[in-house]
Amino acid sequence: MNRRLRLLSRLAMTVILLIVVMQVRPTSITAQTTTSFASIPPAFLSRLPPNNANLSQAYGLWQPTQFDTCPQWLHDTYWVYGPDGKVYPTWHPPTDIDPTTNKPCTYGHEHGRNPGESKLGSWGLPFGYVNEQLAESDPAHPRLEDHVGHKVEWKNNVRVNLPDGGSGPICHILTKLHQGTHSADAFTNNMHELFYYVSCENDVTIRWRGMHLFGPAGAFTGACGGDKNLGTFTPTTSPTLPNQSGRTIPDKECLKNLLERIKQPGDSSPEYYANYFEDWTSGFVHGLYQNGDQYLDNWGQAGFNRNYPTLFEISAGTYFKVSAPSRYFDPTQPNNLGRRIDMCFIDGLKYLQADCAKVNDLLKAGEQVTWDDPQSPFKGTHRTTHFDWVRVYNNTDIEKWYSNAIGTIIRPQPDPSKGIVVEQIISKTPQVMYGFGDGEGYFDDVGVHAPN
Repeated sequence: MNRRLRLLSRLAMTVILLIVVMQVRPTSITAQTTTSFASIPPAFLSRLPPNNANLSQAYGLWQPTQFDTCPQWLHDTYWVYGPDGKVYPTWHPPTDIDPTTNKPCTYGHEHGRNPGESKLGSWGLPFGYVNEQLAESDPAHPRLEDHVGHKVEWKNNVRVNLPDGGSGPICHILTKLHQGTHSADAFTNNMHELFYYVSCENDVTIRWRGMHLFGPAGAFTGACGGDKNLGTFTPTTSPTLPNQSGRTIPDKECLKNLLERIKQPGDSSPEYYANYFEDWTSGFVHGLYQNGDQYLDNWGQAGFNRNYPTLFEISAGTYFKVSAPSRYFDPTQPNNLGRRIDMCFIDGLKYLQADCAKVNDLLKAGEQVTWDDPQSPFKGTHRTTHFDWVRVYNNTDIEKWYSNAIGTIIRPQPDPSKGIVVEQIISKTPQVMYGFGDGEGYFDDVGVHAPN
């Protein structure tokens, strides 16, 4: 049996099981109650990967929950070929039309801003491509990430700022980051897939794909309680970059502080959202220096000696902020996972802020609102990307480079024996530094819920 048929068989079994356990909820999207692969319109069968396609590990991961009404096979019609010729999932809208019913349905998650409207969308967004290259080059230490965490943001036609306060060329920028804010993953794991694309009218170009290191492996910064060192992380080979990047995540100390504040006389309306957002700092550096015939890789490591000729270097300070994520760090809970919605059930907080007031009004009306319910306001759909500054310098005639998955080794030619297979584009450019400002979006939609 070929891979496509195996995939369809697995999808069919999943749908059957979901039909048995699904609780149909009132919604503006019609729930799917029956599925027959024989009834899939031929036009949609042709939108699935070909029979002989090589499927990546990232493809076909998503499965509907009790809240999701689109079938898995419809979700899997959104795919692209990666540079390695494998099939990868890619951006799709949070809602769709089920062709078997001709009625709206939901996927329950969103991937941010539609890249089809970006000037750089044609550069491709194979979700999980770099994860796949890491797994192939180092099978003992893979880093697999879920599907729902891939988030896209972009800006077109930006007149960039210059360090001296002047204006630069018109540029476009696009980022794709896997930023899961619903699970315990980022409490310990610092390696997350990042795509970083830039194109300017003066031909300055960056197309970077890598597993970016957001702060220390096995640790993160609590928004209120300081550094948390949990010690374990995946993969166990993940390096740590002190003071270059980081993950700031709300912790239980924020809740303690909030509860103390509401006890103070005259302090009846403390800022509910203070410290309850996530901020991931991507201060990445990738460069190549040369000492005679020896290449020297710079990836932001402490003590790197820059007193050698620079072949190229790119660096950027980009911040990814998520408001109202579904989680916070609570070491008293299983997997250290506290749920934001549970704060709405604490006396003194129930009606302190509009989101909790909404939850409690729903409870009064007889609804059951759980952390993963579409009616919960805590799902991480409000995000701000601070694109900030990017600096690029390429003193060679080479614009196409190859790196390993983490970008700690970069060479002019691929070398699969060392995992140097990820193609990177850095244009020949005298040193420039451009500021892009912020991108902000509220990506909630019908049916979206945590995990998202």
